[in-house]
Amino acid sequence: MAEDLEAATSSGEIFPVDGISVIDEKQLIRIEAVHRGFLYQHLFGAACLLLAGAAGVERIVVEGDEDIEIVLPDRRIYVQVKTRTDKLAAGDISGALERFEEIREEHRKGARPGSPSFVIASNAAPNGPLEKQIATSDWPEDVELHWPDGPEGTPSCLPRPPRDLADAVAVCSELAGQLPFALLRPETLTWKLASLVMLASAGSPPRKDHSFTRAELPGLFEQLVVQMQELPAPPSVYRAQMNEPALLAEKPVRIIAGLSGAGKTAWVAEAAQHAPLPVTYIDVVEMPGAALASAVAREVAGRIYGRSSGKLGEILLPGASGLDMLGTLSVTLGQEGLHADVVIDNAHRIPASDIEAIVSRAPHLRLLLLCQPGPGIAALEAGFNIQAEALNGWDEDTIAAAAHDAGCLANFADCERLSRLTGGLPFYVLNAAAVAARDYGGAIRAFCEDVEAQTHIVETAQEIILKRAFEGLPADARETIALLSVADVALSKDEATQLLQETCGLDAKGAAARLRALPSTGALELFGVTGLKIHDAVRMLGKGELAARGPDLEKKVQEVLRGIIIRSIRQDWSIGKLGLLIRLFGQLGDAMILVQFATDELFHEMGVWPEIEPYLLAIAADGDGEAEIRLWALDGLVFNDLRTGQFEPGEARIDAMKALLDEHDLGEDEWLAWGMKRMLLMSMIGNAAGVQEMLGLVEGRVPAKPEHMRVFRYNRALALFKLGDNTTAVAEAGKLVEEYYEALGLTPADVIGRNPPQLRPLLPKGRDVTDQLKHLADTLDLLAQAAGRKSQRSTMARIHAMKFYELAQAFSSFVRVGMDLVDELVWVNDFVSARYTIERNIFPVIQAIGLTSDVLELRALYAVVLAYCGDHQAAANEVERLRPYEEAMDPNHRAAFQDQKQIISDVRRYGGPPQRRVDVPPPLQALFDRRSGATPSVEARKKVGRNERCPCGSGQKYKRCHGR
Repeated sequence: MAEDLEAATSSGEIFPVDGISVIDEKQLIRIEAVHRGFLYQHLFGAACLLLAGAAGVERIVVEGDEDIEIVLPDRRIYVQVKTRTDKLAAGDISGALERFEEIREEHRKGARPGSPSFVIASNAAPNGPLEKQIATSDWPEDVELHWPDGPEGTPSCLPRPPRDLADAVAVCSELAGQLPFALLRPETLTWKLASLVMLASAGSPPRKDHSFTRAELPGLFEQLVVQMQELPAPPSVYRAQMNEPALLAEKPVRIIAGLSGAGKTAWVAEAAQHAPLPVTYIDVVEMPGAALASAVAREVAGRIYGRSSGKLGEILLPGASGLDMLGTLSVTLGQEGLHADVVIDNAHRIPASDIEAIVSRAPHLRLLLLCQPGPGIAALEAGFNIQAEALNGWDEDTIAAAAHDAGCLANFADCERLSRLTGGLPFYVLNAAAVAARDYGGAIRAFCEDVEAQTHIVETAQEIILKRAFEGLPADARETIALLSVADVALSKDEATQLLQETCGLDAKGAAARLRALPSTGALELFGVTGLKIHDAVRMLGKGELAARGPDLEKKVQEVLRGIIIRSIRQDWSIGKLGLLIRLFGQLGDAMILVQFATDELFHEMGVWPEIEPYLLAIAADGDGEAEIRLWALDGLVFNDLRTGQFEPGEARIDAMKALLDEHDLGEDEWLAWGMKRMLLMSMIGNAAGVQEMLGLVEGRVPAKPEHMRVFRYNRALALFKLGDNTTAVAEAGKLVEEYYEALGLTPADVIGRNPPQLRPLLPKGRDVTDQLKHLADTLDLLAQAAGRKSQRSTMARIHAMKFYELAQAFSSFVRVGMDLVDELVWVNDFVSARYTIERNIFPVIQAIGLTSDVLELRALYAVVLAYCGDHQAAANEVERLRPYEEAMDPNHRAAFQDQKQIISDVRRYGGPPQRRVDVPPPLQALFDRRSGATPSVEARKKVGRNERCPCGSGQKYKRCHGR
């Protein structure tokens, strides 16, 4: 500070006195100098206040023992502020140095805590003598001289001295502009702080102690205290859900609806990390609707303008309502061409009217509402004319990875089963895997069996979380959910209405009213405008509710649904409906129908064997049951045993069939069923004598009808092939193929170039030829296997077999022969055709029919084909997706998968064989195009140049031939 009037007169610049008339101009100059000196000191103090928070300063004192005292936890800095027009001289600081010694002594005596240090802050550099004095050993070690161009190393709690008042204002304004959430413009805050320093220097209330504490800095700076909500941290391992929606979109309002546990918050947390724009997150779980506008305004403004120059003060005006602040915020965003993306979690707790008000007042906000199902969603959808989006849960591969990481074993079918139980909702899957690992030895299959049978003891998180919402529903809604939970496939609206009418005695209007009430609860999924079913995650509670209402109601709804599904299958067949119908037959004890299913060859092609096997086992083991029904149940079980290579249980069941034949007076068909199965078993285990014995016995009892004899001859050829007699098998199979073609009115030439849709019109009319189509395909498959993979005849036989399997809807055999064909194509280096076969023929059938037992084997084969096609990264990705299933694979499949992984690695490292060149003769290609319905490509007509060759083929120039 200026120590006396004479020194003050020499400080600062001298400006001409313009526009003011004074008697004593020198006095005016002295007065201006005094005020410049004090204002410089006050601005220096304001800068210290602005630096105090980040520097850890506890207290700042002005005009105490020194101009400014900076109190830190372990020391104090005493600052003398000097302003001069000329360079700083030793005489200007002598008094300060003496006072520093007095203060130093106070610290030595312990009267003041901490160690002292001293700073002389000057706008002027030291003159020559003073600069030499500072460099001597006599200069105190704890005293520093600071000036604008002085040495670096200024403590973080002190600004570098400004050159003049204008520079001081600029320094303070720059520091003020860096404050987060400041309501005032930087220049305004600078002058406010300077005046507060002047007030404290005068010792006037409320600054009688001349000091400022760290705690009061935000209030001094008028910083908005914004409790900004940070996005929750995403899971350490985030697994994406199926077809996840984009986090950001150019829509004013979007809704993501899902049950608790669907992973909505985790999805936002993960997606926000990769978003190109900032996202504001607000969880309104405990917030009243009226407070939402203010919360949104404060959070968004704080996040976007928290470090801008005073814009917060323009937006968050004192006394303004939340909607008014939102309006101002939206206008500000619009002026800058910006939009703010806001995620509101638990938005279902806020009245729709409050959200509509926000959208109306703030068109430059984009709201993403995370909601649980409820009536509020319907109101929002109607109000904004939008459709709520959903997270679709994890697919089977992701479930497998999560289960594997939890220490569980699961194949593809197990993961699909767990997906049905949990809806694929991430939290429920993880909890189920944890329960399975802890209480079921890691067996996902055993866990699913218990939950489906409602015999599990440990309550899952899924049940605990959803039960609260379920029990809060009206009684009629719970009853409706319970009844519809019996169906795990989508029913049409009419079918669901009929189920409620016949089970509950409702009229059509009452049943429709019940259905209308369910979507808002989240328990009912809608498929288009006609299909509906209970959400997979809720069905567990629905089935428990049905069981609690007693066995009579449960049986009644099963009987009604059985009739509905039978009629539905006749109109619109699907594998899902067939599986449901089988379960209904089993639950209602319709043993004979189940046996009829199991003994139909085509039934084993549908991929629903796991649905019927438990019921067949129960029927076969029922000692009080009818012998005929028990034998046919065993026949169905044996058929599957032999098909899947399970010879030991197959042999035991064949022996059980023989025991029933010996003990009971059964018919010729029952004996032939046993005889054929025993003959095939003998061939599969390599017992040639047993095969010959059974051939002699069976041939003598087969009815002398062409269709029966063809079946016997096929089984005989198959048995001989299994024994290694390929020559006889090829000869017999070749004859049978000719006979089947003749019986169907076809020739092999008719099949070439035609796909099943083009072949179907050529089939005989007026009679069911499904069995003949299946038997022809079986025989072609046998012919291909017996001929060997190196034979061109085997390739064509497999292609034709696939066509007839598709016509017969024998999907499992279609996939099996398709994989054999892919193996053969790889063998001859036709990798492009192998990939085409998988992608265009086999995968669509697998996906449409749901043949879960073949999925992993096919995908492993596909990975090998991708590698041979040079798509190495895709092959590696497929292998990674299959790894979680590896431990649950059967030993043969696991060994094959390990070999396939090695092939893929070798091909990537060393390269594979070149793609085989495939040249189709033009006439044959034309035949293919014509029969498949493809439009031949026609080259556009172009003008022929006079000097070009004539297109007639004469070899002459066009001008000398047809161009004359």
